[in-house]
Amino acid sequence: MASSSFSHSPSRSPSSNQVPICYCGELSLLRTSNIPSSMGRRFYECGRYPFTKCKFFVWVDPPACDCRRDELLQTIDRLERELEKSKAEERRQRGMFVATWVAIFCFVVLYLTK
Repeated sequence: MASSSFSHSPSRSPSSNQVPICYCGELSLLRTSNIPSSMGRRFYECGRYPFTKCKFFVWVDPPACDCRRDELLQTIDRLERELEKSKAEERRQRGMFVATWVAIFCFVVLYLTK
């Protein structure tokens, strides 16, 4: 089992080249938060999570200022609206594509039955 002074002080951020060892002796995993209150912040947690009761957790990044978080949330909202518009446009174009092929099929059938 590797020993690290960092594994016993989870409130301290690791250096950029050091992966901390969690309380159960595993290398911790670097993850990125996707919840609104800490959007984009990176943290280390137990490498066995969620299959262990080890509570190892430490932030890597300092908290963002509220203005940055608000900016991220606004960007997410804007991107979600753009995605919905793109999906609606795709549905419209798919409908036009199908309608075009139905019209071509009907024209060919009518032309060949003359």
